[in-house]
Amino acid sequence: MEHKMTFDDLWEQEERQALKKRLLHEYPAWKRHRARRRALAAIALMAVVVLAPFTIHLSPSRGYDSVCCNRTTFPESHWVDLSAAILTIQTI
Repeated sequence: MEHKMTFDDLWEQEERQALKKRLLHEYPAWKRHRARRRALAAIALMAVVVLAPFTIHLSPSRGYDSVCCNRTTFPESHWVDLSAAILTIQTI
């Protein structure tokens, strides 16, 4: 039984051959590029993990120097202590 190739069959066969050649040619470069991107992403992630503890401050490093309030019956130190206590409770 003999199979006769039609124009469409020949066309598809040639397209497959051209695509196969192109993929075989471009795959090694794509693979190198992919490995390079992964390595750069891993280095960037490691840098973030290493540098994060140095940049994150868990508590304010400087206390509050003064507090402005309309009520003059209490001394300023009272409001400074009260605001420090409130902010400390809210951050915990």
